[in-house]
Amino acid sequence: MMQKDRSIKFISGKKAIWAAAGFLLFSVIAYFISSREVLAFDTVVRQSIYGIRNDALTVILKAFTYMGNWQTVTLICCALLFIRRLRFSFGFPAALTAVICTLIQDTLKLMFQRIRPDVSLHLIEQGGFSFPSGHSFTNFVFFGMIIFLCRRKLKNKATTNWITVLLGCLVFLIGFSRIYLGVHFPTDVLGGWALGLSLIMILTSALDFLQKNRRI
Repeated sequence: MMQKDRSIKFISGKKAIWAAAGFLLFSVIAYFISSREVLAFDTVVRQSIYGIRNDALTVILKAFTYMGNWQTVTLICCALLFIRRLRFSFGFPAALTAVICTLIQDTLKLMFQRIRPDVSLHLIEQGGFSFPSGHSFTNFVFFGMIIFLCRRKLKNKATTNWITVLLGCLVFLIGFSRIYLGVHFPTDVLGGWALGLSLIMILTSALDFLQKNRRI
């Protein structure tokens, strides 16, 4: 009976709804890209975004896309693991999140094998497959976990609100930069965000569940 009660408390109703909604949106996008190479939605959005390209904006968005590289995520994880007082509260959850995201995105890219937009549109060098956008997916979940941990651990509400806004904007700009720089279709980014929403709901629920049961 107790085991049944614990399973019910693993994820709240709201988080379950958000997780399901994210996965459903990802599944719909995945279905359509599997049946067509380029969607009309992708074409319209890309043309609009390419229309605002200019040298200054390109420099700025290159900086944001590099902030979403695996090297940056790894550096943040190492820093959190190195600082003793943050090691267990932030370091381990963040590092585990990054590993899980890497495994999922690599597996999905091999499953779908969607070719990136034509190389003539690229403003940076980028190899590999296109769907889902690893930058969009990983950074959504990784920084989402950082936001979650800050809101759980930090007492200063103003500070946590600023962190939430800043990291939220960072996640958006990283995803937007991938379209702007020509290395992803809009549906790659939307798919990454949708799957990221589903995963962050599950991971944060798992973390809460383990903490409440004093397993971490």
